[in-house]
Amino acid sequence: MDNIVKFDKPYKFEGKEYDSLDLSGMEKMTVQDLIDIQKSIGNETAAMYAMEMTTSFAQEMAVKATGKPVEFFKLMPRGKIKKVQAAVIKGMDNSENADEVKKQLESHTLKFAAPYTYEGSEKAELKGKIFDSIDLSGVGELNTMSESMAENRMAAGGFAPVNTHRNYLYCCIIASMGTGYPVDFFAGLPLCEAVKLRDAVNSDFFE
Repeated sequence: MDNIVKFDKPYKFEGKEYDSLDLSGMEKMTVQDLIDIQKSIGNETAAMYAMEMTTSFAQEMAVKATGKPVEFFKLMPRGKIKKVQAAVIKGMDNSENADEVKKQLESHTLKFAAPYTYEGSEKAELKGKIFDSIDLSGVGELNTMSESMAENRMAAGGFAPVNTHRNYLYCCIIASMGTGYPVDFFAGLPLCEAVKLRDAVNSDFFE
């Protein structure tokens, strides 16, 4: 992934000019960062339905990736924030490997782009273990009661149970229910696994 967004014309902020923006911090972000962002912009109507496509989402992602103040992005010209937004979406997009991802979803196995070490705190016996993939076939065994429980846990986490299939906390909860692994196992996954996880737990193959 190309983490450098180059501007055709320099952007001036607080007396300093920027001809590019380094978004390499996205590589250290996790699904939990998406959950936090989704919660922070959750009151915005647009964010409930297509969070990743909103300007607010691009701003919040860029703030986390760069450490720059939100004002840096709020005052940015529209053309430049659109470039930032495109780079953020590309960093989460798996379209280049669409066929491979589809095969994974058909087998209900989510193969990680790189080995994943669980560093969470919800299940001590898993701490430090390395995973190459996760079997999500158990998601297909969940029933309506499971769905209601997931929605209640989502609400307890600070979200309205609206458009659940786009909510990353909900996806982590469902994945947890279907596998027996803790929610923070999935919340700790790298950003590049987020869309695959979301699509996997909401796959039509589970009908």
